[in-house]
Amino acid sequence: MAIVLIGFGILIFISQISKSSALEWGIKFWPAILLLLGGEILYYSYKYKDENVNIKYDILSIFIVLLIVGMNLILYSIVEIGVIDRIYAAATSQNFNYQTSLKEVEIGDDIKKIVINPRNQSGLTIRTGEGNKIISTCSVNITTDSEESAKSYLDEEYIKVDKAGDIAYITFAGRSSYNDGLYGVNPYGFELILPADKEVEIIKANELELILDNIGSDWIIDDVSYAKVRLGENIDLKINAFIDNAENLGGNAKWNITEGNGEDGSNIRGQLIYGEGTYTINILNSYEVEVYGIHP
Repeated sequence: MAIVLIGFGILIFISQISKSSALEWGIKFWPAILLLLGGEILYYSYKYKDENVNIKYDILSIFIVLLIVGMNLILYSIVEIGVIDRIYAAATSQNFNYQTSLKEVEIGDDIKKIVINPRNQSGLTIRTGEGNKIISTCSVNITTDSEESAKSYLDEEYIKVDKAGDIAYITFAGRSSYNDGLYGVNPYGFELILPADKEVEIIKANELELILDNIGSDWIIDDVSYAKVRLGENIDLKINAFIDNAENLGGNAKWNITEGNGEDGSNIRGQLIYGEGTYTINILNSYEVEVYGIHP
């Protein structure tokens, strides 16, 4: 019996050192229990063959040994599959909220267009500014075991700018990018400041807020569920919103509404013109659009 316990203790010890699976070893080598018990019986039968000793099988002891071995394998298996780690994480986890520092990316005069794919992120706010820089920040909700660990995530690249030819592409990190099953990071509340003189295309977002003090090129907004636009006083802009229901055109603007097939197959086109209407924002496939500004 002792040999069985020692043998399986050695098995679990080796599996910890070698990072191999004790469960897998136990499944492969469980017949060794029978061999060890049988060997023990043969040993004592040979040892006492001349003494007329009857060997009795202690069924209760055999059962207890098997129970101990089985329980140890079960407990170690629970550790291996991460249940203990999850329990520990649940007991020690804390939530931390931070605003990331502003990051600036110089894009140069050769970039003519900016394409933004929020991947259905909510809470995206975009402003226009001067110069050839894309400025970004966001909020992060971090679940981890300490503030020191949480702050280590603040330098991660949650908003990424890539360039290809004359186009700059902006993408956003999702929650799943930083979730290891125990702790996680949820970036949200993304904010961008874009050069006012670049063409902009925004594809797929749940909620979008535009704060436009000035604009110097055309924009396309496609497949955004809710778009809110706030305009500066002297902006020179025309807005075309193509939606299915005129009641979903809101804000303090006086919409010029026409019915008919829009560019995206919608039934309603709402139009606003500020100043000369030199530059255009086309809003396609949106459910609701609100515009706030000085009445044209």
